[in-house]
Amino acid sequence: MLTSLRRWLAGPRPLRRHNPIVQTVYTADPAPLVRDDRVYLYTGHDEDGSTWFDMRDWRVWSSSDMVNWTDHGSPLSPATFSWAGENARAGHVVARDGQFYWYVPVTNRATGRMAIGVAVADSPTGPFRDALGHPLVENGEIDPAVFIDDDGQASLHWGTPLRGAVSRERG
Repeated sequence: MLTSLRRWLAGPRPLRRHNPIVQTVYTADPAPLVRDDRVYLYTGHDEDGSTWFDMRDWRVWSSSDMVNWTDHGSPLSPATFSWAGENARAGHVVARDGQFYWYVPVTNRATGRMAIGVAVADSPTGPFRDALGHPLVENGEIDPAVFIDDDGQASLHWGTPLRGAVSRERG
C-alpha cells in the first residue's frame, strides 16, 4: 500500500474518462487555456467536508484529447502571495510573451478585503510565483478574466459581490 501511495503522490497521473472530468477532489470555477494542442484546466479546489466555500489552493489539469486528463497538482495557493490571507476564489490564466499569468482573487491580509493578485510561470503547469509583491487591484474584486485583443492590448475584467461586472486595468 505504501508503494501505491508513493506512486500516487509522485506527480502527474492520467485520470480515467468520466463525466465530470475531475472526480478525485472537489473543484470549482474551471478556466480553460489551449496551448500547443493541449487544453489546460485551471480550477479552484474546495476542501472535503466543506459546507461553504473553503478553497485553499488552485489546481491544474491537462488533456490532449479531452478524454484522458492529467492532474498536475496545486502549483498555486494564497501562500504564494506574501500579502494574501485566504480565499482561493475563481481565477483566470492567459499566455503572453512566453509566460503564463494566473489572475486570482484572494483576501488581502492587511485590509481583510478581496483583491486580485497575479502570479507568473514559465510553464502552463507552474510553478507560479507572485509577479508583483502586492495586489494588482483591491476593492472587493472577484472572478477576474483577462481579454487580449487582436492588437495585443490586454484588459482585466472582474466582478464584485456588490456592484456586478467592472472592467478597468489595461496594459
